Amino acid sequence: MVSRIFHSLGDQVFETIKEMIVNNTYQPGELLQIDKLAAEFGVSTTPVREALLRLEGLGLVDIERNKAAVVTQVSEKRSRHVWEFRRLLEAKVARDAALLCSDREIDSVEAKVLRVRENPNDFDRYLESDIALHSLLSSRTENPLILDALNNLSVHARRIRYFAEKGPFREEVLEEVTKEHCKILSALREHDPDKVERLVTTHLVNAEERTKKALSGGRDA
Repeated sequence: MVSRIFHSLGDQVFETIKEMIVNNTYQPGELLQIDKLAAEFGVSTTPVREALLRLEGLGLVDIERNKAAVVTQVSEKRSRHVWEFRRLLEAKVARDAALLCSDREIDSVEAKVLRVRENPNDFDRYLESDIALHSLLSSRTENPLILDALNNLSVHARRIRYFAEKGPFREEVLEEVTKEHCKILSALREHDPDKVERLVTTHLVNAEERTKKALSGGRDA
């Protein structure tokens, strides 16, 4: 699993609650009470309250008048908006990466992707490789507004897909996505921005289609 460095107790509480919302441990519509969360995590109410305010800013919870928070709903409309925005932004960063990333950086990500091909049922390794690839794609873009928006979108996209799939992706999905990742890496080696943009866009369209089928009951996320 990807390791994280927490700079404060508040950061740790924020990341923990965020991941529990993303992986649907806390379900859409679930009430999150500050006192109960504080007791569950063994902390005071202050870091919990601060975490919930940050999560409201991300659109993951709505805070009610009684100071409790409600996990926001997952909908097909919200999913459509998330994927549309990702396609727009990732087309831009993909072109930057194609022109500027190094073969050494590509090698590092490719090693992670190949480990997934060797272990197609290891979701943690897949998640590590997925984060590594999309981090590489955004690594040469300097605009902080684009990067902040992408970070936010990736959280929502992951949550929507986990909700649709009802858990970590199935082995056949991991295999399909990993093939797409390999094609993107090969295009990055060619430093062809048009080709990289096209493959990244196709990758995101395919992910959206799988998610739409699962949300509608087709179970092909």
